[in-house]
Amino acid sequence: MAFEYVRKDTPLDRMNPIVKLAYMGAALIFALNLSQIPQLSIVVLWLIVATLWWIVGKVELRSLGILLSLLKWMVLFLMIIQGLTYRFGDQTVLLKLFDWPSPDGTVNYGELTAGGVMFGLFVSTRIMVVLSVIPIFTMTTSMSRLNAALAKMRVPQKVIFMFITAMRFVPLVQESWDAIIDAQKIRGFDIDKANFFQKIRRAYIPIITPLILLMFRRAMDMEVAINARAFGAKKERTYIEDISFKRIDYVGFLAVIAIFIGMIYVLYTPPLYTFLWNILVSVVTLVVSLIITISTTLSIDVLLQAFNGILINIPILGLYFGYFNQNVLLGYGGVVGLLLAAYIIYKMIRRYTRTPRAK
Repeated sequence: MAFEYVRKDTPLDRMNPIVKLAYMGAALIFALNLSQIPQLSIVVLWLIVATLWWIVGKVELRSLGILLSLLKWMVLFLMIIQGLTYRFGDQTVLLKLFDWPSPDGTVNYGELTAGGVMFGLFVSTRIMVVLSVIPIFTMTTSMSRLNAALAKMRVPQKVIFMFITAMRFVPLVQESWDAIIDAQKIRGFDIDKANFFQKIRRAYIPIITPLILLMFRRAMDMEVAINARAFGAKKERTYIEDISFKRIDYVGFLAVIAIFIGMIYVLYTPPLYTFLWNILVSVVTLVVSLIITISTTLSIDVLLQAFNGILINIPILGLYFGYFNQNVLLGYGGVVGLLLAAYIIYKMIRRYTRTPRAK
């Protein structure tokens, strides 16, 4: 199951959970300190480091595909909302959806600007920084070792119980969701073959209702279990897990400190992150220029112009399509191609990292 612990003999599995908690805390502090769009270059460095942690921990790439599927709609939503409301940076109008001028008439909140879209992407990357470390922690840390490690730090047992229960909540909901969907398929209804409206009208309600009832039943069963085991009656508990710090834990803790200090130093040194930003922009510009060159060679831009003229001449559709800034639309054709290439790569990752279903 995604994001659930699977026992493996890796350095991260043998590492003390406190070290991985420190890494999660460092990611959260780093994300909260991001404040400017040029600092996206540092985010790229952080994601590269997170990828190395994924490799060391042998975390399944399927988790990356699940993260991307969870984030794609959030990223799109933030880019649209920030594109309509954020009025700093590049004010190039990419798309005019409707007229909603401000009281002083200086701003039209119905226009999608390039600076707003970039800021929405920037906010999304801050969330990605935090989410990139969650599978590293949840998929390489057993709950028993985490319980023992937190108890050794003198964390109250009730706080430990709430924290571990919260971590177990998502896998538990996913397990129950899959069981209910399988039960629906046995009854002859396959949710995967339904369209969006059918899922809302006929599928999600029959699934969500028993899911909520099942969660309440699980909560009551858990209450009975912890009361039967006299939870909280004895303050001093013993644990079978050995969670003393070893050499690998000191190495991991020093690595977390070095990564955090290095990233914060670059974050607060404008010449460094500006230099990295210029490199990132140069690489993206090179890729976009290559795509534009290929599209020009294949006369795709001519087809876009012809298709553009056809759409504008359509009585009803042309009225809405005319809101597009035509020059910007054609000028950003390479960006559309880049997004299409990213979507193809995403589909390939989802295809080759998907767990095959049992027949």
